[in-house]
Amino acid sequence: MKNILNILAISISLSFSYDKLQDGTVSTNADVAFNSEKNLVIQFTEQYAPAYTEMLLSSYSSPNEWTSYVNGVLTPKNFNANDKNDIIAEFESIIHESTHHKNSNRGIYIDSDHYIEYTDAEKNDVQYFFNSELIAVVLPADVKEKMFRFTTYVGKGSGVSANVKGISGLMNEYSAYQNGCNAALMAYDNALKEKDTTLAIKFFKSALATYFAYYEFNSFIGAYLKYSKSKKPVIYQNIMKQSNLRLAYTLNTIQFEKVILTINSQSSRLKSNYKLIKSSMEYYKKNYEDYAKLCMVSFEPELTSFKLQL
Repeated sequence: MKNILNILAISISLSFSYDKLQDGTVSTNADVAFNSEKNLVIQFTEQYAPAYTEMLLSSYSSPNEWTSYVNGVLTPKNFNANDKNDIIAEFESIIHESTHHKNSNRGIYIDSDHYIEYTDAEKNDVQYFFNSELIAVVLPADVKEKMFRFTTYVGKGSGVSANVKGISGLMNEYSAYQNGCNAALMAYDNALKEKDTTLAIKFFKSALATYFAYYEFNSFIGAYLKYSKSKKPVIYQNIMKQSNLRLAYTLNTIQFEKVILTINSQSSRLKSNYKLIKSSMEYYKKNYEDYAKLCMVSFEPELTSFKLQL
């Protein structure tokens, strides 16, 4: 499971063969393949999580553009959108990585109705944010061993944006996890409406593998605020002046809390089928949620101050 966290969306080099279009522009076989794949994924999304169709149209991220390391070995995805099982398996990750594309450096995607754009001054402030890895000193001593996503996102030397872009990068990742999890639950809901319980359970289990990122990233954000307040007060004051960053946190938190509520309230809806997910829910709660949740609670004062009252 930890291999999932080593997936970083980057461009890969391809061998192109070129075709001339009627208007004189140049296309490539890779472009055609990408657009065909994108269309198939969007058709699937329209059926199971239509709220994400528009976002994919503008910001689609293909699994074949990602690099994944399996036991330290670079491994291509070989994603085939013609195979519905491939789309199902990668669906939440596609939404997650496409959210990163949508976020870019301009702002933060919340949902189909909300995209929070940073001002020029707010974007400029990012260069002054310190690496998130410094927050380790205000987190529990055993966090590296017990918090699932610690090493990947805020571990010393991590090259992902959640570390190198500080709290702005943490917000980007928080947004991606929220949307990926939300899309999986939308797909779960629509599969259930189609009376496809087998598919619904697959989507639900996908959400279960990521929902506890809510507690982990709240711990990271809270620790970042606590560290900056005591060690780098000028940066802390600048963070607290970033109204759009704080709005992005507030709205993403509202959406993520709805995800948690949905996950925890499905026993009555699934009835006899609940046994198909009960053991998975218990596993993730015991091994990942409980520790991260306890950690998050210790930063409640910082998180409450950061959240806007809407």
